[in-house]
Parts: sequence; C-alpha cells; structure tokens
Amino acid sequence: MSPAPALPLHQPLPGALHFTLDELIRSGIAQTYGLDNAPSPAALERLGELARQVLEPLRGRFGPIQVTSGFRSPELNWYVSLDRTSRHCRGEAADVRPLAEGVGCPRLALWAASHLPCGQIILYNYERGWVHLDLAQPGALSPRLYVSQGLRSPVRASTDDLARLIADGPLARNQPNETC
Repeated sequence: MSPAPALPLHQPLPGALHFTLDELIRSGIAQTYGLDNAPSPAALERLGELARQVLEPLRGRFGPIQVTSGFRSPELNWYVSLDRTSRHCRGEAADVRPLAEGVGCPRLALWAASHLPCGQIILYNYERGWVHLDLAQPGALSPRLYVSQGLRSPVRASTDDLARLIADGPLARNQPNETC
C-alpha cells in the first residue's frame, strides 16, 4: 500500500469543511484485523472530490451526516464484501446516514439522485439503514438508483418509484413530511 497520506488526519479536507480524512478512512474492521487502509495519492484526490462534490452538499441540505464507510483498501474491501474491487477502493464512494432528527435515508437518496454528481445511489435497509453514493464517471447521464431491504439484493428503481414509496408506500409511516 502507499505511504501515509500527506494531509492531516483530523483537519477538514480542502473545500470540505465538515469532513476529515480520518472519518473517510476510519474502519473498525481494519483496526481489528490490522489492515492497512491508507489511500494512494490518486484515491486521496478522489476522496477530496467526493467530499466536495457529494458529502458537503448533502451536509448543507440535510445537516450532519455520518460516513459509515468511505475509502477501503482492496484487502479491507475483501473483508467487508468478499470483493477486492469497488468504488470505495478508489476513493470514489461513501456509505452515509443522516444524523439530524427527522431526516431519513430515503429522502437523502432521492435528493442526491436529482442534485448530485453520483453514478450510483443505493438505499440499503431503508428504515434504519444507509445510503451508498459514488461519484459519477465523466459523461454519465444520470445516476443509477437502487433500493435494498433486508437480505434481498438491490433492485433498480426510478426517482418516481422512490418518491411513491416515500409518499404512499412502506416508507410513508417512517418519514417526516418534508419535501426534498
């Protein structure tokens, strides 16, 4: 793996005042198993773009968010998902959950699909889960949106599908009445 990142771990990332390198590379699994989770210079650059283009706008719209998983080394990603390739391994993805009272993951995912340069958005376990967001590749037209509940694999959804789930479906009882 690469040498330790040159940026200070506990200071805000350039252009992303609410996020530090530490929170974007922190991993309990890496600590438990002694895995190196230092990003390469290229992954570090992409983490900065992710924080500026995706995470900061989310924070501005929904208040504090928790990054549950950001960068993962290929070895760490294998421990997490039995896969050594992932947008997480390139510093291009984060799993997040909103921390503000009354803000749910479904609304966060729906807003991100319409307002952020994401390539893929996956809403996992929508009642008490998290949202996976990754940076769009150059030339991408619109984000791919998926919804997963329980042990089921994510299924592709449209923003209209997700809006209906929030307004009329199983998500309505768990969501505050706010518009995105």
